[in-house]
Amino acid sequence: ATIPALPKGTPKEQYDFAIKLLFEQDFDQAETVLRAFLDAHPNDALASNAQYWLGETFYVRQDFSAAAKIFAEGYKKYKDGAKAADNLLKLAMSLASSEKREAACFTLAELDKVFPDAERHIKDEVARQRQRSGCQ
Repeated sequence: ATIPALPKGTPKEQYDFAIKLLFEQDFDQAETVLRAFLDAHPNDALASNAQYWLGETFYVRQDFSAAAKIFAEGYKKYKDGAKAADNLLKLAMSLASSEKREAACFTLAELDKVFPDAERHIKDEVARQRQRSGCQ
């Protein structure tokens, strides 16, 4: 299969194209398009979302070390982005899946500290992950 470059159009249209690939479970292509999007639009309002979904392409393919790296980058780069708390949560989940429990627990604690008002679904998942990783 030939890999599509970033389609013409607005950043929003390009982002939507990448997300469509994700929902079609074409994770290799989605990864390529999301990387191209981030290269082309690093400061776009959708960049933090694109970074998160890029990490997700690795997470669903069970490449947890690559996923952890991308979620960590996403958190560092886009601390105020819409997906900042999600990046930290998925970073913790990626670390836990890589048998890095201590780092996962540290990350979950950081999430609670930095995002005390995180959305309910994130708080619930943090609690589940804490239990799963045996965090204190």
